Parts: sequence; C-alpha cells; structure tokens
Amino acid sequence: MTFVTPSVRSALAILLLSAAPAAYAQVAAAPAPAPAPDAAATDAAVPDAAADAGEPIVVTARNRAENLNDVPIPISVLGGETIAQQRAFTLADLTQRAPGLTATTPNARRTGVSLRGIGKTSGNDNMEAAVGVIVDDVFLGHVGMTYQDFTDLQQVEILRGPQGTLLGKNTSLGVIKYTSKAPSFTPEGSLDLETGFTRRAFKARGSYSGPLVGDVLAYRASFFFDKQDGDILNVNPALGGRWHERKRWGGRVQVLFKPSDHFSLRLNADLAETNENSNTKPFIIDPATLDDGSVRTTTYTTRLARGYFGGYQPIIGSLDTIDMDQALPLITRNQGVSLVATWDAGPFEIKSISALRDFHFDANNDSEQTRFAINRGGTLVDTRQLSEELRLSGNLGSQITFQTGLYVYKIDTETTSRTLYGADAGAFYATNAQYRTLNSPAGFALLQQSLKDVRSITYQNPVSNSQAAFAQADWKPLPGLTITGGLRYTREQKRSITTKAATFVDGSALVSTGNATADAIRAGQLGVNYTDVLGDPIHQDSVAWLINPSYKLGPDLLLYASASGGGKSGAVAFDNNGNQRNVNAEKTTDFELGLKGDLLDHALSFSVNLYYTKVRDYQATTSIPDPISPIGFSSVLGNIPGLRARGVEFEASARPVEGLTLNLAVGYNDAKYTDWSTATYPRNVVTTAANPTCNNTGKQIVGAPLWTVITGFDFEREIGHSGISFHAFGIDTYRTSHNLEQLLSPYGFQKAYHLTDAGFGIITNVAGHKTELSVVGKNVFDTKYTTSVNDFSNNAPVGYDGIGPRRYIGLLLRTKF
Repeated sequence: MTFVTPSVRSALAILLLSAAPAAYAQVAAAPAPAPAPDAAATDAAVPDAAADAGEPIVVTARNRAENLNDVPIPISVLGGETIAQQRAFTLADLTQRAPGLTATTPNARRTGVSLRGIGKTSGNDNMEAAVGVIVDDVFLGHVGMTYQDFTDLQQVEILRGPQGTLLGKNTSLGVIKYTSKAPSFTPEGSLDLETGFTRRAFKARGSYSGPLVGDVLAYRASFFFDKQDGDILNVNPALGGRWHERKRWGGRVQVLFKPSDHFSLRLNADLAETNENSNTKPFIIDPATLDDGSVRTTTYTTRLARGYFGGYQPIIGSLDTIDMDQALPLITRNQGVSLVATWDAGPFEIKSISALRDFHFDANNDSEQTRFAINRGGTLVDTRQLSEELRLSGNLGSQITFQTGLYVYKIDTETTSRTLYGADAGAFYATNAQYRTLNSPAGFALLQQSLKDVRSITYQNPVSNSQAAFAQADWKPLPGLTITGGLRYTREQKRSITTKAATFVDGSALVSTGNATADAIRAGQLGVNYTDVLGDPIHQDSVAWLINPSYKLGPDLLLYASASGGGKSGAVAFDNNGNQRNVNAEKTTDFELGLKGDLLDHALSFSVNLYYTKVRDYQATTSIPDPISPIGFSSVLGNIPGLRARGVEFEASARPVEGLTLNLAVGYNDAKYTDWSTATYPRNVVTTAANPTCNNTGKQIVGAPLWTVITGFDFEREIGHSGISFHAFGIDTYRTSHNLEQLLSPYGFQKAYHLTDAGFGIITNVAGHKTELSVVGKNVFDTKYTTSVNDFSNNAPVGYDGIGPRRYIGLLLRTKF
C-alpha cells in the first residue's frame, strides 16, 4: 500500500506555483558582480544568501569566501533569512529545496542522507555516511549528529559531487555545509514566536549578539524550543497521547576574541536535545501469500489471531492511529565545543579548528506495536568525537592560490541493542507447532515463562582513527582560465568488539522452564550468545583527487568541468551470530560539466550541470556466499560491486519585477546498479538452494527518484508608502515514483507525490526594528508519504519507517532589533 497526493491537489499545486517557481537554494538572491574576495577569508560573516537582490551570494564551499558564480562546483545555497521565514531547520526541510538531495529521518540513529540517490546508511553504527555534514567547519562523524534543528544560521550550502580533497572525510558524494551567524561587535538580536492552528504547538527561537569588551571581545547566544503535537493518535488508554510529535530544545554560545585585524579566536559551544514520542513505524500491509501463490502459514496477523490474544485486531494500514503500551520517549542529545584560531600572517593565513563532540541516543520502542507485553526493544548509543584541522592558505605570486593542511580525527562509539520480552512474548513468538503443544490453560503459563522478563543485549564498540594531509591549488595561466587541482592522502585504523548475552531482567542467569517446548521457544528467539568477539582490524590508505578546469566566458558566465575520485573506508562488522563480516572500502569516480552565471543584467541567474558518478563496492545489505546457510548464501551488510548515476541538474532564478523572485530546479537522475548479480531476494520470493539470489543489475537505485522538480516564488513589496510590506512565498517539490525498500521489495514503492509549503504575512520596519507577522504552512495539501520502507517478516508487516510530517499551519511573529 502506498500513498500519493490526489491528482486534484497535484493540479492545484502546479497551478499555484506555475506562475512563480521556489525560493529554495542557490537562487535565493540575485547575485551582482563582485570583486574577487581575499583568498584568506577570516571568520567574518559572509552576506546572507537571501539578502538584498543587489548583493552577491557569497559561499565558503572551498574554505574561503567567494562569489557563487566563481566557484566551479554545483552548489545550492539557502540563506539564513529564507531559512527563518520558511521554517527550514531540519535535514528533511532541505530536501525540498535542493535538487538531488534526499533524506530519511525516522530517528537519529536511522537518519540517512543521499545525493543523486547514493549515500544512505542502514542504521549500523559501524558504517559511516558518504554524504558529509559539516557544521561551522567541523565534520559530524555519526549520522545521528545531524538529527537536530539547526537555527541562527548564516546559510546552508549543498555541494554535489566528491569534495574529498578539501572538505575531507567521507565526502565522496557531496557535502551539506552549515554556517552559523558569527558574533557581532554591533548589538543585534532577534526573537521568533510561533503557535499552531492545525494542532497544538509552541515554538520559540531567539538570538542576541554584541560586544563584551570594545571591539576586542564579542559574543553571540541563541536558543530554540519546538513543541508540537504528533500526527498519530495512540488509541491505547494505558499510554495514549499523540505520537510522531516534536519536543526539542537547544542553544549555542559563541565568543569571538579579536585583539587585532590579523588574529582571532572563536569559541563555539552548542547543545541540542530531543525527548519525543516519535519512535513509531505504522504497519501498512501483512501479505497473506507469497509470489508463487503459497500461503504464509506464520505471519504477524496469524500470531495475534491465536486464542491466547482473545480475538485482538491489530492496526494495519493506518497512518493516523496506533495501539501500543510499552514505548518510552526517544531521547537524543547532541553537544560539542570547537575553537577556531585564525592568524593572518600577511601573504599566508593559518587556521586551526579544534573540536570535541558527543552524541547520545536512547530508544525503547514497542517493537510489535500492540497493547500486549511482547517486546520492547531499542538501541543505546554513546559517541565521542575529537578532531583537529590545521590549514595554511595564501597566494604564490599572482597566478596561484593554494590551501594545504593536516587533519586528525577519532571517533569512539558504544552501542547496546536491547530487547526486553514481556509475559505475552512466548505466545507470540512460538511456532505454530509449539503453540499447539502448549495451547491449554496450563500451557499458557509455560508460554509466559518461556520469555517473560528475559533481556537480550548485544554490545559493540567500533573505534576509528584517521589522519590526513591535503593540498588544493588554483592556477590561472591565462585571463579567464583557472585550473584547480587537489590531492588528499588519508590513513585510517579501525577496530571493533562485540558481545551478546541474555539474562533475566534482574541480571540473573537464565534457568530452564522445565518444559522442552517452552525452552525451545526461548532458544529460537534468543539465538546464539557469544562473548568478546574481536573483529579483524582495518588499516587502510586512500587517496582523493581532483582536476577542475574552469573558464570565464564573460564577467558573469562560468564554464567548468571536473574529474575526481574518492571514497569512504571499510567497516569492521559482524553478523547476528558474532561472525566477522568486514565490509570493503567504497570507491567513487565522478565527472562533472557545468555552466552557471547571470543574464539580462542580473535579472536571470541559472546553473546547469551534467554528471556521471561511478561507485565500486557500494556499502549496503546484500547476499554473500555462506557454506553454513541452507541455501549457500546469507544476507548481511556487505558490498554491492557497482552502481552509477548520470543525469542533469538545472536551477534558475528570475526577477521579472521588483520584489518578486521566481525559482525553478529540475533534476534528472538515471541511477542504476551496474553489477548486483547476487542480491538478496525480498521477502515475497521463496528462496531455495537452486534459486538463492536474484540479479538486480540494471535496476534503479533504492531511494532514487528519476525526476525531481522544485518550483516556487518569493514576493515582498511595500504597500504604498506605508512602511508596511506584504510578503508571500510558496514552494512545491515533486518526485516521481521510486522504491524505498533496501532489497527492492514490490511493497517498497512510494508513488509520485508533491510536497507544498507556503506562507504570507506583513512586515514592518520602524527605526531599524523589523517585525513580521505571518501565516506559515508546511505540507499544506496534507500529502501522505514515506521516505523509508521495511519489508515484512514472520513477526511484522510491511512498515513505513520514515513517514513524513502531515499538514501544519501556524502563526509566526518574528522581530529583529
């Protein structure tokens, strides 16, 4: 079962926005000619990417301030003002504003980000992401560190294609680069207050910046609070409430010490926390038969149809209601501190970025989502990250600009997967034969004894160390011609240990129930215990490289091409029985050809980019030869031999009249598996020794829509000479049908759909105090969709693990002072 926006709503969205396409990214402002910035840019704030149409868009994609149209990289930019007006604070919000970017965010640990359909992770803490996320020059090593509201931002840049030579670790497919607003020596502040119309909500954000000591010491402090009722009603009176909610808060404090124009220190400390009833996965369909027509004898539905459960009817097929009583709020905490030292030594600039980050995740889910005491499971994760980057940049004569540096990084993660079985677990997990044996009043007691209060725990401790040296230079041999070349050498060491144990909830050892059938139920569910399995350590070298020529066809027109290579390191991994199953390193080769610039006296900005990306040993779930398995193969985290993505990305922004910006972005992404001949069959296919694997070669990559179209508008105009302006915006994102299940199950398809955000209001500007009162809407046509699908099993139906937020309309008051 899948969901799609009704055709009438789709037509309304198209009609609404066809006259004016979306303020999403690169084209949120009208760039004007600007002198080339100093290659050794300091920590000073860059102009807002959504600022006055007379200003250029300045980006820091290459670790220096540059005019967007001078950077030979496909980049989308979302400015801080646009972020605040459109309430685009999360990764999911960014996917509606940049072509090629998709994400699934059911929770912090299972967050996955992809560019051009490539790069999502699987919720495995041994793996690393292939799309890097960098916040204030600090790389975030665990995907869960991106699960937060990013606020008080200067801008966000989405860089497509490998960025490994400069931006470093695990950026082989692209980078999302966040830049916070810097401390100011001129006092300034802002406050946003928001309440909900369609559901109860209260949201607040604020910041203030100013001097502490003259023009030597300044600070900036900001906070956010976001509480919003959930989309899903829990009909179980024992727990109740609305789930899939938002309840999160956080803040950031920065101090800038600038004793001279040549030296500065910037201290940046942040904290963000969620404590939400959000860990839900609506069950959509529980197939009764397999592809060959055979009846599934044991399913989630048939287990709950047993007499023990008294005719209980589980909720299947609803995105609006659930029935569960064991889940606890999901807790996520992100915190960190960084110190950036910048020294302008004349011809060169030296910058040091020292950072420490900590991530905490605690999930306790009602795994089977019923009102019975069957299974409460979840993972506890604690991650500590330490990094140091030292950069040297400057000019060598009039023709060469360079950057070089060293990077050292360590991440240490402790992850504990926990399952607590309840009194009703035995009746649920028993095979049909076991249940028939104990199907009596006396047997029901044995069913409960088999698993009641049993706790199963699997512990892993992956540790990764990385050291790198890098250099990149721009050479200008002829007027208008620039040749960029880069090289990065990385050395990594990885290790991991795993342990699995089962005990009673009080920590005591398991003892026999005295009944062979009850003991067999327990053994079948707990599997094999093992202690302290040390994985095969990894010691790997890798090289990222870049050749990137560009040519200015005119003062406002840039033609560029690039060839690059990179990748991400392998993983020390284990299967469910503690056997070592290391994953090979992932390798990427990429080619880009693009044209960007301004036309019609800067009334039209555009960017078009062609790309071809090839990935070898793509890290994902697949089948590998296994002589122990009855069919000769087992499904594990491994490597898909090959895939490629090729396509075109087009972005344009038009300013036909004063105050009106029309935007359009189109992405065509032909992303295919070029070699996946030993793929694991999805669950709907009967697997035998004669037919152990399937061939997915030539199929579209999981999570990669063929077409993405983003359209919208932004309008602001003063009403007469009243000092009051009217502001309105609209943005619609359309994606074609695509499969979201990791093994391409036929139940994994998400049909084509639109997502539309919109808002309108009035703005006053009195004595430098700007105030806006507006109505803002997200998913205004209430589209039902998902970004992740889990296939069915003998214990669960098909689940939508990444359901999108439903319609929200709110009243927003923003003021700057």
